[in-house]
Amino acid sequence: MHLANLRFTVAGILAVIGISAFVIALGYEFGSARRMGPGYFPVVLSGILTLLAVSEMISAAMKPGAIAVDWRPFMAILAAVAGFAVTMALFGMIPAFFVVIGLSTLSEPRFGWVPALILAVVTSTGAWLLFSRFLGMTMPLFDWP
Repeated sequence: MHLANLRFTVAGILAVIGISAFVIALGYEFGSARRMGPGYFPVVLSGILTLLAVSEMISAAMKPGAIAVDWRPFMAILAAVAGFAVTMALFGMIPAFFVVIGLSTLSEPRFGWVPALILAVVTSTGAWLLFSRFLGMTMPLFDWP
């Protein structure tokens, strides 16, 4: 990954954190500079964080050829999360783990189906042990409609 891409990505994450904190802090009483409320300090700090992050994103984007986005991993992980949610609701936990791992492996073209299958078996077995046996949660392992 190019250094400017990394700077842009990290600055983008910090900007999202700053905006989120700003929105959450708006729910608190702001007060004034003389009599600060509980929301004053978080609003000011998150605003500064957001401004600095956006300025860093602009600086990273100004480098020639700096922003090159590889959409394959982004879309694969997004599909994996959505696939997990849908499969968990419709078919249960074990099929959901196979779907999430199968779709996640699409992010790396050199990742074969044999390691993905082994990973899915190990992960779903571990999840079954953790949630069903150790924690006693009542999650449907297989739920065929």
